[in-house]
Amino acid sequence: MQPQTHVSVLGEAVYPHLNKPDVKFNEAGEYKVTLKVAKSDATDMIKLFDDAQADSLKKAIADNKGKKVKESPHPRYNIEGDNVFFIFKLKASGVNKKTKESFTQRPQILDADKKPFPLDKQIWGGSKIKIAYSLVPYTAPFGAGITARIKAVQVIELVEGKSDIPFEKEDGYVAETNSDAQTEVQTSSDF
Repeated sequence: MQPQTHVSVLGEAVYPHLNKPDVKFNEAGEYKVTLKVAKSDATDMIKLFDDAQADSLKKAIADNKGKKVKESPHPRYNIEGDNVFFIFKLKASGVNKKTKESFTQRPQILDADKKPFPLDKQIWGGSKIKIAYSLVPYTAPFGAGITARIKAVQVIELVEGKSDIPFEKEDGYVAETNSDAQTEVQTSSDF
C-alpha cells in the first residue's frame, strides 16, 4: 500500500538541495529541504507527523513480537521559538530492496501556476514553497520512526543567489580588477 500524499502549508525553504542532490555525506545523493513554518500555521502538520510516528511504533511492536522496540531518536521536525522546522528528504539513487534494480529519482518541481520549474534556476534558502510529501514508516536498529519523503515542490516565491555580505561601499582601498591578477595562498604553519 502506497503512503498517502500530503501537502504542506506554505513555508520558507532552509538549506534546500532541490535542484541537485546533496552528496556531501551520501555519495548516492539526497534531495532535501527543511521547511520553516510559523508555529501558529503548523498545528495540523505537527499532529499528522506525531500520529504517523505513533503508528510506525505500533506497527514495529506488532511486527516484532517479543522484541523490545523503541521510538527512533531522529525527529522529523523541531520547534524553535515561534517556528517549526520540518525535515523532508528523498534519496536520489539506490537499489530497490525487493527487485534489486538500480533507480534514480528526483522530486517534481513546479512554479506557482503548476508548470514545470526551469532547472537552470536555483532554489535558495528563503524561497517560499509548498511540499507534497509522504510519511513513510521505518524500523531500524535505533528505533521505529518516519521519514517525510518529498514527492513534489511548488515554488511560490523564488529567492535566487545573492550576497548576504552586510558591508556597505566605503571610501578606501580598491583592488585592481585586471584578469592577470592572482591570489596568493598563505602556506604558513601558523594556521
